[in-house]
Amino acid sequence: MAYPVAWWLYLSVAIAFTVALIRVAPVRAQRARIGALAAVIAGIAALYFVEWTSRKPFLCDLARVHVGMTEAEVRRIMGRYIEGTGWPASPFDTTTNSSSTLTDVSSGSQYSTTTSPAGAMVIRDSLVFRHSTVGAFNSDWGIVSLSSGRVVRVEFSPD
Repeated sequence: MAYPVAWWLYLSVAIAFTVALIRVAPVRAQRARIGALAAVIAGIAALYFVEWTSRKPFLCDLARVHVGMTEAEVRRIMGRYIEGTGWPASPFDTTTNSSSTLTDVSSGSQYSTTTSPAGAMVIRDSLVFRHSTVGAFNSDWGIVSLSSGRVVRVEFSPD
């Protein structure tokens, strides 16, 4: 429920239920079937339209960011979200601007990191957006990699 699914998948499921429940017969003889179909379609609509968590609209907005966009365009789309990793720099590293490599376990992507003056971990040449500070989602990152002020890669790194 937290991930956006294409509208046509919801429509396909609704059509499949319609074909399974409705028969060629008078409407009066199918009142129970029509009622069941209405309930199923209402459930499908709820799954599609209700934003159960903040992740669903975040992923929809992140999907609107495309390679070639400018940083300003990205910020216009993602402006309502929290910017930054939200992670402190390594407690074992006491130097500022030290660099290291971060590997996203889910995708295998590697990112060069550094430490901000405030002591937070920063991914170099990238904008990082988060949609929540709640523990279940506080490390859901939308990582937008930039080169010469233009988007070269967009990735979602789930918590």
